[in-house]
Amino acid sequence: MRIAVVGGGASGLTAAIFAKKTDPSAFVTVFEGNRRVGKKLLSTGNGRCNLTNADISPEHYITHSPEALKTALEGRGFDFVRDMFAGLGVPVTLEEGRAYPRSMRAAAVVDALRFECARLGVETAAETKIGGVEYSAGAFTVGGAGFDRLCLACGGKAAPAQGSDGAGFDMAQSLGHKVYTPYPALVQLRTNGGEKDLKGVRVWAGARAVSKGELLREEVGEVQFTDYGLSGIPIMQLSNRFEGDMEIFLDLFPEEEFGAAVEVLLAMAEHTGDLAMPDFMGGYFSKPLTRRVCRQCGLDPERPVEQYTVRDIKRFVNAAKALRFQVTGTNSWPAAQTTRGGVDLNEVDPISMRSKILGGLFFAGEILDVCGDCGGYNLHWAWISGSRAGEALCLK
Repeated sequence: MRIAVVGGGASGLTAAIFAKKTDPSAFVTVFEGNRRVGKKLLSTGNGRCNLTNADISPEHYITHSPEALKTALEGRGFDFVRDMFAGLGVPVTLEEGRAYPRSMRAAAVVDALRFECARLGVETAAETKIGGVEYSAGAFTVGGAGFDRLCLACGGKAAPAQGSDGAGFDMAQSLGHKVYTPYPALVQLRTNGGEKDLKGVRVWAGARAVSKGELLREEVGEVQFTDYGLSGIPIMQLSNRFEGDMEIFLDLFPEEEFGAAVEVLLAMAEHTGDLAMPDFMGGYFSKPLTRRVCRQCGLDPERPVEQYTVRDIKRFVNAAKALRFQVTGTNSWPAAQTTRGGVDLNEVDPISMRSKILGGLFFAGEILDVCGDCGGYNLHWAWISGSRAGEALCLK
């Protein structure tokens, strides 16, 4: 059995390892365009490699095929990935639910995968960019050589500097598969006119994504303002829901209900009401952000707070709990951490990752229409889809 795996990233290396373990006599070749396999892995988790998460469930993913995704995830949760890496000599540690290699080094994960490939006899063709594949008479031609089975694990379009250029989508389509339009995901959001007056400001806030009056998702965490718009983990989580029409509402009092926040500010005003609002609110958030809130609710930020009525304070709190931003788009592929869209999962068997369209064809990883949240979910998908594909590649 001759097997070609196009893509030497997380899912491709996993597929190759599981294929060789399933059938040690199989001839497995991994084709990788970069000088070495695993390049993109080195930058994950800020160089620490967030392998997976203790809370794995379909709710942390976006796909057009939720039932297929649910089936693919069943039985391969956190324990599966933890045990897989323990077997490779990489113990896993948890940090607020996020799983990392105990060494906190992404390089250790890459080394473990490539050492295992070498130990098992997987051939690696590095610096070999595959721009297309051919299929004829039950066989695939990849890089000028013939193969019985093919696994496309060449990623999406995110982070093109690390080798992802979307070529896998073209290959999948050439082999008869439907591809949902790919979009940048886990990426910063651009707002109407940018946020130049707030550039560099950070604030702990609740963030709600709303489209046509419908709440899409809520997150809490540190939001960062930039000259083009909004950033930070909560914003990147919300970016996965962007489809052309979205507003972001920030709650600058995420721990307090409206009434409680009003009472706090009224009590503060009894002692520091002689201050203008930007100084008065200095213990909560920055002066530029306070001025933005005042503009949204029509208050003069330079007036002493003692001149505000109770109604004015309520207007301020109401605006601060729903500070509005109109989203006009996302940053482009170089800034994205992953891809939304891809090969239709309904055209792939969720247990084996085998194509339902073409015999001998398999898929794994980001090329598929599965997009996860921040927190190890996309790498988890890489490990489990790669392992499923690898186990099935050698079977009749």
